[in-house]
Amino acid sequence: MIYAFLNPADTLTAAPTSDGFPADAFVTDEFDRRMSGLSSLLHGATLIPVTSLDEEELLNVPAAFFSWQVLRHGAVVINPDGEEDPAWRRLTAETLTQRADALNLAFQAAQHIEQLGQLGTEAELIERAGRPLLVRLTHPHDLDYALDAAALTWETWLEEGPFRGDLRLMREGDLLTMLPKEINPESAVNYVLAQLEGGVELTLGVSASQNDAAFLSLCDFAMIPGGGPLLRLSAATETELDLE
Repeated sequence: MIYAFLNPADTLTAAPTSDGFPADAFVTDEFDRRMSGLSSLLHGATLIPVTSLDEEELLNVPAAFFSWQVLRHGAVVINPDGEEDPAWRRLTAETLTQRADALNLAFQAAQHIEQLGQLGTEAELIERAGRPLLVRLTHPHDLDYALDAAALTWETWLEEGPFRGDLRLMREGDLLTMLPKEINPESAVNYVLAQLEGGVELTLGVSASQNDAAFLSLCDFAMIPGGGPLLRLSAATETELDLE
């Protein structure tokens, strides 16, 4: 059996444009063409989503997921019976309990960044089972300069504070997210790989996100969009090495 670990963002679902307006017809048609081709290519594979989405949000993805699911950046693992994996849930609960104070303070820091800089950003503390899971920071109009300034200040707060070894900051388009370092897709994917029963012919990782390189490297093959952030990052790294 072939298993495809797939991040649906920008592969099966289109990300909103940076200005908040719908994409033009050409962009939409091109995305639909690539999505249709990718769906055909993966037709014989068992799809395992690896995503920041939760169970309800995943229902909006135009694909059928009947096997394992890796949700909420790896905090949640759903088994083929459609239930949250109890062993992984215990590990996540332990981590979130340990990082609760750090996440609450990260949320306060995000609020102070908006107030002091008058950036117009909005911070949200997301919980799971009554425990802080992550902090999101967005701008209602997706203004790059405001998000850039917020990201720099928030990262400085993290690097110079006591939670440098506990939390990590990631950016995905117009969304800033801070969450525990232990919560990551590669750990969850590695766990799921160990649970797959015999007869695994091939594992394939599919993602357009530059934050997914670690989980893609766990698969036999990786598929990324041409011209996407992961390929650009790889090309930039090669250029730097050549210059050295």
